[in-house]
Amino acid sequence: MTQAIALEDLDWEADAQAALIRVAREGKPFDAYTLTEKTDLRNPPHPNMWGPLFKNAYRDGLIRPVGYHQSRRPGRSGGACRVWQVAA
Repeated sequence: MTQAIALEDLDWEADAQAALIRVAREGKPFDAYTLTEKTDLRNPPHPNMWGPLFKNAYRDGLIRPVGYHQSRRPGRSGGACRVWQVAA
């Protein structure tokens, strides 16, 4: 018996980066779930893909951390979530 091959979402990283830039430019604090809410960005192929998205944007000087809050994302059980804002 053969196993089904999972199709990879090869466009997620580019789409997520565009969504992050669009939300950051609003100038308001935001988190990863905000990208999903405001831009209809789909979930990544693996949940660990959120970290590098924000790490790279921070490293590139696009965003800066401004705190933490309780996650509003369903399935996160209210875990801690980093809050970001566009870098000045």
